[in-house]
This record gives sequence, structure tokens and C-alpha cells, in this order.
Amino acid sequence: MLPEMREKAVHTCSDCRYLVRIQGREEVRWGCMAGLPKYGMLERRVPPEIHALDILKMAGREGLQAVLACSHPDNPACGLFRPRI
Repeated sequence: MLPEMREKAVHTCSDCRYLVRIQGREEVRWGCMAGLPKYGMLERRVPPEIHALDILKMAGREGLQAVLACSHPDNPACGLFRPRI
């Protein structure tokens, strides 16, 4: 994202409550939990960090790949944006 466009963006993914740190065996990545049913509908509180194994148990390998696909904190927020409290 260009520096002059950064001021024009109202919200970024880093301001969203769905963006969490996903702890794997050897590395930590960011991921968007809005695509998972229990977290997207706010049935469960979205934790600040979650283990990749928990996502694998809940949504499978495809679910984990979908969560990690939206992993850029500087991207403009999507339509599912909820401010971090």
C-alpha cells in the first residue's frame, strides 16, 4: 500500500477484532477468523492468539488455509470489520 493511500483508508485489518495471531509449530502468522462460523457469528469470544491445531480441529485444513489467506494487517478492512475493543 502506498504511503499516501494509507491515510485515505479509514480502517485496516490490524484494527479489526477478527485478526488474530495463529501459533503454529515453528512460526506465528496473522489470520482472519471472520470466516469460521463460531467466531464470525460471535458465538465465541475471538482470542488475541490461537493455536493452529485448534483451527484444524474446528474447520479442517481448508478452513485453516482460508483463515491464513487473509493475513495482511495493513490491508483495508473488509465488510465484516468489527472494531477491536
